[in-house]
Amino acid sequence: MRIGRVVAGTMALAATTIMATSESAAAGVTPRIGSDHAYSGRQNTPSVPLHKGIRVAQRQYRIAVFTGGEEGAGTDANVYITIYGTRRSAGPIKLDNSANNFEPGKADHFTLGLSDLGRLKSIKIRHDNSGKKPGWFLNKVTIDGNASFSAYRWLAKDEDDHHTWAKLQRD
Repeated sequence: MRIGRVVAGTMALAATTIMATSESAAAGVTPRIGSDHAYSGRQNTPSVPLHKGIRVAQRQYRIAVFTGGEEGAGTDANVYITIYGTRRSAGPIKLDNSANNFEPGKADHFTLGLSDLGRLKSIKIRHDNSGKKPGWFLNKVTIDGNASFSAYRWLAKDEDDHHTWAKLQRD
């Protein structure tokens, strides 16, 4: 009786693994069972964290955030993005990596593993107003190089409309 349960449990795990692998293969993604990360497909490249418990990423989104070159344009505040597509939305997601992000005149790059959002329509980008000088001049955000969201404005409590967020439509 006990052996039967072990075999049945092993068979169920194998069936789950095969199903996850075939769904992932159809989506072009290699899953790592028991992990919250998607394999990037390249050697010596860190895997991409998945958002909100998604086990297998169907799509990787490459995000570039361009900070203006104006005096004091950079921020050390925590920056978050929400992406809205025709199928669903994702976020807010904290944009962070090992670099010193959001410095004046710089572009910062992030890769997010998410389920397919459909055609991208808009984004909401914000910061939490933390740090000494949290004000930030955001030029634009691009996603996958072809979806562009222009801002060219301050996200600051003491500039422009005094908001630390902007909802941007696709250009």
